[in-house]
Amino acid sequence: MNNPTTVQADLVTPVQVDTAETAAVATREHPAGNQGAQSQVVTPKRYRIRRVPAIDGLRGLAVLVVVLYHYFGDFAPGGFLGVDMFFVLSGFLITSLLIREHSVFGRVNLKQFWVRRIRRILPAAVVVLVIGTAVSGLVGGDPSVKLGSQFFGTLFFANNWVQIAGSQSYFADSGVQIFAHYWSLAVEEQFYVLWPLIFVVVAWAARGINAALKLVVLFVGAGSFAAMLWMYDPAADPTRVYYGTDTHSFGLLIGVSVALWLTTTDQDEHADSWPAKSSVFSRLTPTLGVVALLGLLVMVGFVPDTAVFTYRGGLLLASFLTAALLVTVVREVGPAHSIMSAAALRWIGERSFSLYLWHWPVFVVCAQLVHRWQWGWDGWLIGAVSCVISFPLAHLSYMWVETPVRRRGYASVWRSLPQARRKLLGMVMIVALVLASVAMLRSPKQTQLEKELEAIAAARKLPPITAIPAADSDDVATAKNGPQLLPKGSQITAIGDSVMLGSKPALEKQFDGIYVDAAVSRNLLAAPQILQQLNDAGVLDPFVVLGFGTNAELSLSALETSMNIIGTKRVVVLIMPFGDRSWIPGSHKNIREAVKKYPNVYVANWCAFASKDSSILHSDLIHPNEKGVNKYAESIQLALKQWANHRKTPIEGCVS
Repeated sequence: MNNPTTVQADLVTPVQVDTAETAAVATREHPAGNQGAQSQVVTPKRYRIRRVPAIDGLRGLAVLVVVLYHYFGDFAPGGFLGVDMFFVLSGFLITSLLIREHSVFGRVNLKQFWVRRIRRILPAAVVVLVIGTAVSGLVGGDPSVKLGSQFFGTLFFANNWVQIAGSQSYFADSGVQIFAHYWSLAVEEQFYVLWPLIFVVVAWAARGINAALKLVVLFVGAGSFAAMLWMYDPAADPTRVYYGTDTHSFGLLIGVSVALWLTTTDQDEHADSWPAKSSVFSRLTPTLGVVALLGLLVMVGFVPDTAVFTYRGGLLLASFLTAALLVTVVREVGPAHSIMSAAALRWIGERSFSLYLWHWPVFVVCAQLVHRWQWGWDGWLIGAVSCVISFPLAHLSYMWVETPVRRRGYASVWRSLPQARRKLLGMVMIVALVLASVAMLRSPKQTQLEKELEAIAAARKLPPITAIPAADSDDVATAKNGPQLLPKGSQITAIGDSVMLGSKPALEKQFDGIYVDAAVSRNLLAAPQILQQLNDAGVLDPFVVLGFGTNAELSLSALETSMNIIGTKRVVVLIMPFGDRSWIPGSHKNIREAVKKYPNVYVANWCAFASKDSSILHSDLIHPNEKGVNKYAESIQLALKQWANHRKTPIEGCVS
């Protein structure tokens, strides 16, 4: 296991693996003594994967961009692509192992394969899982929500499907589970169960590693990407297609294809695993590596996680670029290989699995403590503190948990410990398990924000029959004979999303008699039907407030339909949304266009309040808290004052 010709890289999440493994025993004859007798000497026969230090550097780059994405999202909005880089690496390295074992011995020992995977993954993964669960229970709040389902879904490597079933979002800042990042490890382990079986069956049926296996990989990989294209809905949260093993396996299979292309099938156990081949393509490899590396860095810096491009080719492109960079690294040529060979990147890459496991729980706990104690730290400071904690934890985990068990196995490591240390370690394990069990038993089922929104939604009232019919109202939109009196609450209809829903008590206090129809995850596409029903019933008030643009880009076509229903005699207030979603700038742009196009439209600049003072927001930095709801209502009041004074004020101070 410690042969110097090994590569230590394996997983989607940056798991370490020794890729030189004893797979069988060969019997050889040697002369013995002066009598010329022959005896059989049993010698272990190994298949070897050439050590390429730059592969560690590539893993280091991948985990760094993931950490940057989670800690400093503004700096690396496309850092989530680091997981796809690991997908390609994982598919490549595992398939290279399978090819070499099959080539040297004519078979693959599946039991040994899976045992080795367990030894490499479970130690660090379970340690972080147990400690993270225990700490979440002690901290409480949103990190402790649904710990039971998180724990067991993660333990059995079904985390991605558990989150999909629970309608969890990977792209929200509120309610993102403390073990959400284990989704990629779950996809990886599911791949580890299925792919070796497929490999063995197809190799047996096709009598070797040949074109049949390559066609199967091409077909399944294309099917995975086609499933993403088919299931992706630009108007919905993309978590389902991002988390799905069915829709997000093409990166793994691109790595598999590279391995099938590069890895030798030579039966010689000492053969170079990835022999160089002279061709036009090989001469272009150094240039291709530079282009691929620059392309990946550009995508990390500019491709948002919820952009349409991401799911209609972006993830696929990042996977192909990683594959091209990987070829350069394996060939050990060119500037890109030199960069990936940097000592700092390799050091991080060696610890990348532990860093990946620790970094997100540390960030979630830090953010919860900052929010609870109202320290007023911005996201960058929380990210910096999380870095200071995560990197040492990753190093200790690598040195004390990952490496010993990977090299010597569970039993050997345990036996090697002094008795006193065994007792201490046993006590620590028992305490951690007890705390984790208590945390799961006491775990709440909803975040604080979800509880508040549910309570408000439960108190929803139907519009009063006595609402002022539009036909009996004055033409409030065009009245210009001096300053107007502000409307009464009974003259206002408000329709919106969860931001408005959370602000409903403040709106009802500020505008007594207002009718509010708001719901979670709603966007402007729902507004025309609601407006039409109110208008047909004759209860659509002369002042209409529309609060959308948080869950999807505010659609100009849906707004046009809504304005046709509302008409030109009513006053419309559009609320400027706030948040870090990729589509919100588009919502801002469309609202500004609407203000110019429709004389009866005014803007409630909630965004200006929220961007100026994060203390008025919940921990998701989108929904207003108990202080923020009053500011939300105030922004509407200011918009109505613009109407009363016949003057639209410039939209300023809004930064998302």
